Amino acid sequence: MIAVNTEQVTKVYKLYNKPLDRLKEFLFHRPLHKDLVALSDVTFSLKKGDTLGVIGDNGAGKSTLLKILTKTLSPTDGRVEVQGLITSLLELGSGFHPEFTGVENVFFYGSLLGIDGNLMKKHMRQIIEFAELGDFINYPIKTYSSGMHVRLAFSVATTVDPDILIIDEALSVGDQYFQKKCLEKMDDFKKREKIIIFCSHDLYQIKTFCSKTMWLDHGRIKMFGDSTQVINAYAGHEQTRAEVYREQLQKTNEGSFLFISDISAHQSAKRELAIEFKVKSSEPFLGHIGWAILKRDMFQVSFMTTHMQEKDPVLLEGTKKISIRVQDLNLVNDNYFVYVGIFDSKAYKPIAVESIDCTLTTDYEILNSLCFFRSTFTVE
Repeated sequence: MIAVNTEQVTKVYKLYNKPLDRLKEFLFHRPLHKDLVALSDVTFSLKKGDTLGVIGDNGAGKSTLLKILTKTLSPTDGRVEVQGLITSLLELGSGFHPEFTGVENVFFYGSLLGIDGNLMKKHMRQIIEFAELGDFINYPIKTYSSGMHVRLAFSVATTVDPDILIIDEALSVGDQYFQKKCLEKMDDFKKREKIIIFCSHDLYQIKTFCSKTMWLDHGRIKMFGDSTQVINAYAGHEQTRAEVYREQLQKTNEGSFLFISDISAHQSAKRELAIEFKVKSSEPFLGHIGWAILKRDMFQVSFMTTHMQEKDPVLLEGTKKISIRVQDLNLVNDNYFVYVGIFDSKAYKPIAVESIDCTLTTDYEILNSLCFFRSTFTVE
């Protein structure tokens, strides 16, 4: 039985240079906007038990599609049919009122889903136990951290036992323990043949969890089908993007008086990364040192500079050897790009940048969307 069906779904946003242009356009019947096509002719269907991964570059239309499926956004053209109760984790904090307590927001969120208050009251204990918020369940939502928001939202969204669960990167802000707990819950939904639509930058999670994957590119479906085939094709696309990005970085280095060479990166322990490189400057220069770890799709996992650590600019003259120790690696086992750079005295402009491929292995199972590791810098 088809439970989700979309036919030629299109979403076009009207962009105005200033708010007054919207009124002028209405009064004078003269177009004063530009069209931004977020989705174009998206057609697909899902049946009971399907798990769909949604992937694509930033701006591909992934979030727009999920909002249309949850009916928080209307399509410009096309038709969407959904059978059953939908719950979702989209934008952080959506469905909650900042002034209400956690308990009050459980009822508030339930009312948005059309669920009777008595039913939400029946599930209240289960929701509170899964969220593990302690006394914060009685505090206003505005006092919650992003991770606490996700705990409560996921708990409500799954405890009411929806037919369709939609998640858009929301789990990336949770802690490792709770992410694992959420994935176990999602796996239980999968076994019970619920429909799950999961948007994530983590291709490994998509590949292992989702039976089908949709690759969106500039608002259109570029590929749809078996997850392994789609993700392998997208991985090749990512590699091409990485090569282009590297070429752009090389242009940054052209004509510079400062050069980076002999870069190496290796793990000295399970959760520690040692990065070493040389910097040669033909003239005295005060600048900041920085590093970054990026995934194959150029998604930035983490970064750090001496400026962010509130250290003074480093004097670079002649040839210097720089050593960086990155601790508490919060990464899943995968191949990454490790970048190092020298920035100006305000850490705004990169003067020289180099990168190296690096395979990192840790004992984590889930990758956080943005992680700040502890790091130390040494200049010799």
